[in-house]
Amino acid sequence: RRFSEFVGVALFALALLWLVALASYSPSDPVWFFNTGADVQPSNFAGRIGAFLAELAFQLLGYAAYLIPLALSVVGWHYFWCRTLDAAYTKVFGAALMFGCVSSFLSLTFGSVSLAGKEFRAGGYIGAALASLLAEYLNRTGSLILILTLLFLAVILATQFSFGRLFAAFGDIMRDQIAGAIGAFRSWREERRRDRQRQEVIKKHLDRQPKDGRAKPVGPDAPAPELASTRARSAAA
Repeated sequence: RRFSEFVGVALFALALLWLVALASYSPSDPVWFFNTGADVQPSNFAGRIGAFLAELAFQLLGYAAYLIPLALSVVGWHYFWCRTLDAAYTKVFGAALMFGCVSSFLSLTFGSVSLAGKEFRAGGYIGAALASLLAEYLNRTGSLILILTLLFLAVILATQFSFGRLFAAFGDIMRDQIAGAIGAFRSWREERRRDRQRQEVIKKHLDRQPKDGRAKPVGPDAPAPELASTRARSAAA
């Protein structure tokens, strides 16, 4: 277990070193086998080794090189917690397929890009070669469709991610949101109906009042029914 934890920490450190090297990459840095002859200290934060790793990664994979620290972090996580990779060969194949798909997609989409005055392939040499091979038989549009399809397959193979579960969860969330909205609309409509009923009752009550605006006496001051009838007969006589 201690050895596994040590390997995990070492992979984490390597992933961080590689990420720093890629982020601080400069095309003018002196690099072994690529840009020799300059006897100056490279500006890369990871030194000469970092400048070499960044140059090598960018030359081979282009911007897809940023997947390398991610892959190292995933492997280091499993080593640190002593977890075995299920179907390791399948995941390795999926990771390789993902690197190829991303690099070829970048090559087809962006072609060559300029960084600090230096032109280089967005998908590196590997991406340019794969994109050229696919475009020869499928053209650009067909190649993009095939690459995206293979990219989804690579994600399924390299991870335990399931698009079916994702779409099912998204459907449940949308269904709950729609049901909540419908319930709120029904409550609002019911409240408006009750408010209209209250307004109608108040209006009917006001319409029953005398037209001269004087309300009928209510309480001890009101005349008794017998007295009122006597007064009525006297007035008639």
